Amino acid sequence: MIKRVGILGGAFDPPHLAHVALAQSAINELELEVLHVVPTGQAWHKTRELTSVTDRMAMVRLAFTGHSQDGRSSDKICIDEREILRSGASYTIDTLEEIECLYPSAQLFLIMGQDQAESFTTWKAHERIVEKAQVVIASRRVGEFSKSTKWTNRTNRTNRTNSSTDPSLEQQAALRDAIYLNCPLMPISATEVRASIEQGLDVSQLVPELVLNYIQQQGLYSKFS
Repeated sequence: MIKRVGILGGAFDPPHLAHVALAQSAINELELEVLHVVPTGQAWHKTRELTSVTDRMAMVRLAFTGHSQDGRSSDKICIDEREILRSGASYTIDTLEEIECLYPSAQLFLIMGQDQAESFTTWKAHERIVEKAQVVIASRRVGEFSKSTKWTNRTNRTNRTNSSTDPSLEQQAALRDAIYLNCPLMPISATEVRASIEQGLDVSQLVPELVLNYIQQQGLYSKFS
């Protein structure tokens, strides 16, 4: 019976090496039995139009389950299409509730980057999210993660209060039980990758080899496509 399940969501437009490293670190550090990689469908918080579902799904499969020198693979990774297939806006709380039904006896770990954590209180039903899953934040500082931090049981979370209107204090309260994952220092963003490709710059050190091949074959992100 599966007891430890991770969820890693994102637009993955495109998936890059930091995404892959985060997935591997989560599997190893949290001792996950399965990690659901969940590409965003209709993102409620994105102001720009995402690359097509077909292209993003192809790149995600290549990045996380393809075999290449820089794109590691793992039989513990499940490419999860539920948000892509869902009609309407994609919300994390809906995804958590659906995955919770698949693994009724498992502890869920919701993995996010620091940029996602900074906007967490804007997410739909963020109070319910922390009730259902242990939030795990990718740390950019070595040594911040500790297995002694709360990640075996989620306790007493229903007693939170948001008495302050200060956004920073509200954020701290919402994520006070979050734990930090010790990841390789890889300051890469999808925005940077897209901009570099548009400028004709080399991104071979930023994205998995198979993903780069796909981007070049399909002419993605290039102003000449």
